[in-house]
Amino acid sequence: MRWKLVPFMIIIRLSVGNFGFSQNAIGPEVGTFNIDNVLKGSFDNLLESVGKPFPCYKCDHIISSQHHQDGEKLNFQPGDTICLDASIAYKNLKFTNIRGTEENPITMINCGGTVIINTPSGYTFVLKTENSSHFRISGTGSPKEFYGIKLRNAKVLGLTLDKLSTNFEIDHLEISDVGFSGITAKTDPGCNNGTTRGHFTMKNVSFHDNFVHDVGGEGFYVGNSFYANGKQKDCGTVFPHAIESLSLYNNIIDNTGRESIQVGSATKDAKIYSNRMSNYGLINKKHHTNGIQIGEGTGGLCYNNVVFGGPGNGIVVLGYGDNVVFNNLIIEPQENGIFCDERYTPKIEGNGFSFFNNTIINPGENGIKLYAELVDMNRFVNNVVINPGSFERYENDKNKKRTGKDSFIFLLNETVNVIVEGNYFSREIHEAGFISPSTNNFRLKRNSPLIDQGVDLGEFEINFDILEENRPQGEKPDIGAFEFVK
Repeated sequence: MRWKLVPFMIIIRLSVGNFGFSQNAIGPEVGTFNIDNVLKGSFDNLLESVGKPFPCYKCDHIISSQHHQDGEKLNFQPGDTICLDASIAYKNLKFTNIRGTEENPITMINCGGTVIINTPSGYTFVLKTENSSHFRISGTGSPKEFYGIKLRNAKVLGLTLDKLSTNFEIDHLEISDVGFSGITAKTDPGCNNGTTRGHFTMKNVSFHDNFVHDVGGEGFYVGNSFYANGKQKDCGTVFPHAIESLSLYNNIIDNTGRESIQVGSATKDAKIYSNRMSNYGLINKKHHTNGIQIGEGTGGLCYNNVVFGGPGNGIVVLGYGDNVVFNNLIIEPQENGIFCDERYTPKIEGNGFSFFNNTIINPGENGIKLYAELVDMNRFVNNVVINPGSFERYENDKNKKRTGKDSFIFLLNETVNVIVEGNYFSREIHEAGFISPSTNNFRLKRNSPLIDQGVDLGEFEINFDILEENRPQGEKPDIGAFEFVK
């Protein structure tokens, strides 16, 4: 299939000195990346979107400090507003049987101010849902805090959406200081058929405007990682459920032991966009050191993300085969800017991986390493790759198996089918015409050689850039993530 792309996203706009917030905004500063030079505008418009303080008297139910909250026993009804009260000292919470409807979801929100759940040492999770559907967990109840619900200090998980949870929206949470993943969303398959592929599908899930930092594993761990071959259990091989219609956007992720974002088994309508991540893969565990991992069984779109600084690859694509990755800014990954390999790609006409208008700066190894030789056609078009670290090594290879050119786009072998055109490859960053590479400002000067030098992408119809500016501005699209605007 082909994707028709329209600029419907909401980009987080930050006016900051670091990868975080200014002194006048909310939340801690994060990392060392000066994102003020990447994005434009201010944080004020987002504060307006949070709304007025939510008073506790408007709640249909206020959650007590009791650990287990059963929606059936508490008579939660579709359309109800369930509140976490800032005056209550919660330890950790498990919600079961929270069941709204598509027309009337249940909303869980903070009231009376910011809710901070500091989980005592030894507790496995901070907040969990089980057997729940059509609900929203939102920290928008306090306009003085963009993240009105803060989850901290669990031994393993921050927020986990488990045991057949589906049809939910998670937003405006801050999750930190947990031993493994910040947000986990999946039901692992077991010998009970109700948990396996074909018997359960997670649908219509959204994660946006969350801040996940200082976690021992993944920032986001969404979907199972073993789509193709499943897992061995006492009853035989069991296959994980699919996810249909996933949106993961406008999140900030910093200081993660493993990937910032890992998505698996999202077979239909997956979108990962406008996220900002830095300092990923800090425990440097093999195969878990990447910024974004689009795992087995995952198709869809990955765009307008900023990925900065980690020991692995910027973006790893092991997906379904109909993946479009575009308008991403990837800065200083210690391995490849992008690594792509088919793991499970059903034979579809035109099936393949497409990489358009990405800007990759100073990758430690290659711009892109493309191993997907089993799909019909891959595309690497209108991308910028600057100063790949393996250039000298390939040039000095005594066996002459590779040359420096391979460091910009490294193909597994000559059987890899790929269209390569409209790209800009250079070892000299100052020749590309970026406004200020030393401060990570990779927008274009008016004399940049990238302007109007891209090729038309035809049916893909990518008509916006990483800053939501219309693309193209001139006769042809510019190369890379940023479109020059006069």
